[in-house]
Order: sequence, then C-alpha cells, then structure tokens
Amino acid sequence: MSESSQQEVPGRWDRFWFTPDSIGRMAFVRGLLSIIAAFYFVSCWGDVGFWYADQGPLSSERVASFLQTSGLTAPARWIVSPLFLSSSVLVYRAYLIAGICLSVLSLTGRGGRAIPWLLWIFVVGWANRAMLLSSLTESALSLGLFATAIAPPGPITAKSLAADRKHWTAGFASRVMGAQVTLLAGATCVTMLAGRVWFNGMGAYALAAPTQNRTIDWTRFAAFRNPLVYESITHLLIFMLPLGLMLAWLPKTNRTGQIILVLWFAAIGALGSHWLYAATMATMVLSIRPHAAALPSSRSAQ
Repeated sequence: MSESSQQEVPGRWDRFWFTPDSIGRMAFVRGLLSIIAAFYFVSCWGDVGFWYADQGPLSSERVASFLQTSGLTAPARWIVSPLFLSSSVLVYRAYLIAGICLSVLSLTGRGGRAIPWLLWIFVVGWANRAMLLSSLTESALSLGLFATAIAPPGPITAKSLAADRKHWTAGFASRVMGAQVTLLAGATCVTMLAGRVWFNGMGAYALAAPTQNRTIDWTRFAAFRNPLVYESITHLLIFMLPLGLMLAWLPKTNRTGQIILVLWFAAIGALGSHWLYAATMATMVLSIRPHAAALPSSRSAQ
C-alpha cells in the first residue's frame, strides 16, 4: 500500500464517523423513538400485576429460583435492573409513569442531554427486568435510543429542521444508528435464508398464522389463503430486504432504499402485529446517510 493510500484510510474513516450532520434531523429521529418508547411503556401497564407481583410468574423470587436451578446465575449478573429489588405493583407502575414522562421530555427536547440518556437507561432497566419476555423490540429500541442520545438535544420543530444546524456528534449518532440497523437487518436476512419456511413459500403465512393477539387476522381472508398470494409475499420479503439495504447505502439511491426498508418493516408489522418493532426499525432506517462521507472532514460544530 502506498504512503498516500495509507494516509487516505484514516481520512475516510474520520469522514465516515465524524462528519457533522443535521441536529434537527437527529432530533426528528430521536423524537420518533421517544414516541415509540412511550407506547412501549404504556403497552406494559396492563400486565404488571400479573407478571411481577408477589407469586407472579416473573416475581423476583421465582426468577432467582429459575436462574439457580438452570445454572444461569453467573451470566445473569450482567442483567441489571433496579426493579429486581421490589415486587410492588405500585413501584413498577411508578417506573412506567416515569418512563412515559421521560419520553415526553425527550420528544420536546427539554432537560438537556441528561433526558435522552435517562430514557435509554429506563428502557434498558425495564427490558432487563422483563428478561424472558423481552424480544427484538427492546433490543432495537435500546440501541436506537443510545445512538440518538449522543446527538445534541432538541425538539422536533419546523424551525429546527429548516435551520439545518450541524454538529459532529449528530453525524456520529447517525453513523452509529445506521450501523446498528444494518447489522440487525443483515442478521434478519441471514435468519430468513437459514429457515426452510422462507424457501418453501410459507414465511408470510407463518407470520400471520398465530391469530391470537393479532391486530389483523389475515388468514380469514380467502385471497391471503391463496398459495400464489402468500408465496409471492414471502419471496418478495426475502428479496426486498437485502435490496433495500444495498440501495440505502448508495448515495444516488439512498431515499429509494429507505422507502423500501420502511415498507418492508411495515409489512412485517402488519403481518405479525409486531408494531413496535416495525416502527423502531423503520425509524432507525432514516439514519442511513451514505453521502455524508463525501463532505469535508471536521469534528467542530458548524
């Protein structure tokens, strides 16, 4: 490798991660994730008394007994949450109320940098306590909130978007989130390719088939039960996810790729009623900005 090429590598690396980006744009993404976090806390409200109260399936005592019996005590030491200290339903609901309030404050840009970080901590704390109930929604939401907390705080307003103020931390937050959503979506691609159900054309039907707690029961529609329909949807889902990722990371097709990915996650949310997961991932997709790397390298605020 020539000396000039060796010097260019760190230059490209710096431009990729530290090029200033729009503060208003990242505030928009953070605001959307804050709304999703509020809905997440609200969705947990009704089940608190059943799962976490004394003698509940996930009470602190039963979780501790399960971990000891399963030999998982050592790995579980990394699963930290203040909620393990209490079995009071009132404490859990107060935690949820605090999480909703933090979501609103993060949405409005009040409280400075501390509020987005506190919101992230509250989401992680609840996800760790839920533990066996946690899904990809919690993982994606916690990763997204972590990334947006890096950027300067601010509300979602037309004025902030029009001002187009830039800062290197906003660019870094955008890059971190773009990497996160790409890795998550890439892992989803690999998982789909490893599953026989996605090759035999039954993937879409398998997503919709468990009708319990589904917002829309697609299987009751005769058109959806037609093999040509659900097999076509299945193979379209396999094809469109990697295509959307590829296009989103190309400068000239970035917006097209983002639209494809948003529609893909919307389809997954509609078929399986995974609404919070779909909304979180679709929001994170908006952070993919390949053309930022072409701008001059600078870590100072503009």
